Amino acid sequence: MKPYCVPEKTEKYTGYDMIRKHTDVPALPDARLRLLHTFLEASDLAAKSEVYGTVTALLQNGLDIHDRVEPGDDSEEEEAMRSRQLKVLAGDYYSSRFYQLLAAAGEIGMIAELSRAIADVNRSKMELYLRIQSGQAPELREYLDEAAAIKARLFEGFDVLLDGPLLPYWRTLLPLVGLCEAAVDELAAAEPGSAGSTFRRDLEVQGTSESRETLAALLLEFTERLDSEIKALPGEVNREALLPLAARFRNAAEIKGEVNG
Repeated sequence: MKPYCVPEKTEKYTGYDMIRKHTDVPALPDARLRLLHTFLEASDLAAKSEVYGTVTALLQNGLDIHDRVEPGDDSEEEEAMRSRQLKVLAGDYYSSRFYQLLAAAGEIGMIAELSRAIADVNRSKMELYLRIQSGQAPELREYLDEAAAIKARLFEGFDVLLDGPLLPYWRTLLPLVGLCEAAVDELAAAEPGSAGSTFRRDLEVQGTSESRETLAALLLEFTERLDSEIKALPGEVNREALLPLAARFRNAAEIKGEVNG
């Protein structure tokens, strides 16, 4: 099994000084990428796990950085305007690399699959945004489910490649990882003085004052389910590569939520 090296592979595309000087590049979705890498390595697609992981990381980074683009106006300072413009350009640049890398690998079919996934992600984000903006925000648990589905959708583009004995396990673990990540995002945004950004926090949804303990308890619940499902994986999947994910989420719940469980 090849080691997980997506961060190193993407650095050549995300590490440009001009982008980093004016724009905060979002962190890679490490848990989802590690999950994808582990399942690809356990399949007949191990030879392409690096290119698939790299293009998925670039696509997700492009989506995440576009989410940070805020509306501008004529009164904004030059630095703010430049940062906003570079966010748009950086997101477009990452997307262009996705096309280039997959085309060079002869993976035209996956260009179509992941492009459909991108369209679904953007549509789901807009639908959730409009619901919240119109005062019909989902309750916390439903919101976490929807946020997790958005996080998972791009990675679901690989369902067609993982079709076979591993697919049920993949479809079980991916949404669980998404749930854990969504809960971590909310926990981070709930910290005093945090600049963390989520739909619920950004739009100041009524009732978003859930305690960190409540969010941490949900994260611990998701983490226990994730840990159990990882331990139930068949032998061809490297469970040891995934168990640290559950440990990391559990640690986030205990530290950020000030929980001693």
